[in-house]
Amino acid sequence: MDEWKRKFGHALAVTTILPIIYLPESKLAPLFALLAAGALVLHWFIDHRELRRKKFDIALEGIFEALGEKFDRKQAKDLEKMEEEFYKSAKAAVLRAEEKSLMMPSVYFFSSLLFALAFFDKEVLAFGIIALSLGDTAAALFGKQFGTHKIFWNKGKSWEGFAAFAAVTFIGSYVFAIFFPQFAIVKPITLALIAGLFGAFVESLPIVDDNFMIPIFTGLAIYLASFWL
Repeated sequence: MDEWKRKFGHALAVTTILPIIYLPESKLAPLFALLAAGALVLHWFIDHRELRRKKFDIALEGIFEALGEKFDRKQAKDLEKMEEEFYKSAKAAVLRAEEKSLMMPSVYFFSSLLFALAFFDKEVLAFGIIALSLGDTAAALFGKQFGTHKIFWNKGKSWEGFAAFAAVTFIGSYVFAIFFPQFAIVKPITLALIAGLFGAFVESLPIVDDNFMIPIFTGLAIYLASFWL
């Protein structure tokens, strides 16, 4: 159940397509830069709690002393305990056991969108988002449930998950290209095939972080295909 909750949140990244659809390209880079910076600040704020608490307690104590009041350390400790319990429950719902940071996936994701915009048009980027949000979610859930045939170049992935990624990304990309034809820089069926198969291949690689790699390299494949197809 935790994996379903975690991946449901992952799939919600597909809503990032909305500003790509409705905002001009000139406004997307500042937006994604702001989101990446915000995620990075939250990463520090959440994952460096001990340092933050120490500095914050010192600052609060100084403020209380300036106001002529006593700083209640016991109450501060109770608040820290509540915060820690909330953090642990949120982390369990969002991250796998081997993942350490609550916010770094968001940092990687928004950074990848910003990086991709430097090289591709926004039309290409939309399909990278579909691949990551929908395809990667399908691969994780289906592969965990039914994955018995391991991929020879990465034993941590299965052919069942690969197929689920390719199929869901293909359907999502094709439907999106039909409803928003201005984003179809090649034929919708061709575009969907490239997004599905290439995205699944990138997801299956033992790479640093698929939140960063999938949008960029799926977009790159579609961008290069547009010159020949």
